Amino acid sequence: MAKFKFSLDILLKVNKLKKRQVEAEYAKAQKELDKQLSILSGLLDEYQELTANMGHLAAKGTTVNDIRLYSSYFHMLQRRIKYQEQVVAQATKYLDDIKARLTGLIREVNVLSEMKERQYYAYRVEMERRHQKVVDEYAGYKIYRQGGLLNGGI
Repeated sequence: MAKFKFSLDILLKVNKLKKRQVEAEYAKAQKELDKQLSILSGLLDEYQELTANMGHLAAKGTTVNDIRLYSSYFHMLQRRIKYQEQVVAQATKYLDDIKARLTGLIREVNVLSEMKERQYYAYRVEMERRHQKVVDEYAGYKIYRQGGLLNGGI
C-alpha cells in the first residue's frame, strides 16, 4: 500500500513557519505599542496635573516668573504629547500591517490544511476501494476453486 504524500506539503510547512514568525513579530509590536501608549498616558496625566496645579497657584497668587515657567513647561509638554501621539500612530499602523500579513498567512495555512484533509480523505477512499477489490477478487477466486472441486473439476 502506497503511503499518503500531500503534494503541497512543503508549501504548507513554509507557511506555518512564516505564520509563527509573524505571530512573534505581532506580539513584539503589540508590546511596543502598549509601551508607547503607556508613555502617552503618563504625559497626558502629567499635563492634567500641571493644569490643576496652575489653577491652585493662580488662586493663591503667583509671580509672573512662575507663570512664565509654567507656560514654557506647558508648551514643552504639549510638543512631547504631539510627538508621542505620532509615535503611537506609527506603532498602530505597523501593528495593523503585521495583522494584515498574519491574517493572509492564516488564510493560506487554512486553505492548504483543508486541501490536505480532502486529499487524505480521497486517498483513504481509494485505498479502501483497492482493498475491497482485492478482497472481492480473492473471495471470487476461493468460490471458483471450491466450486470447481465440488463439481469434479480441477
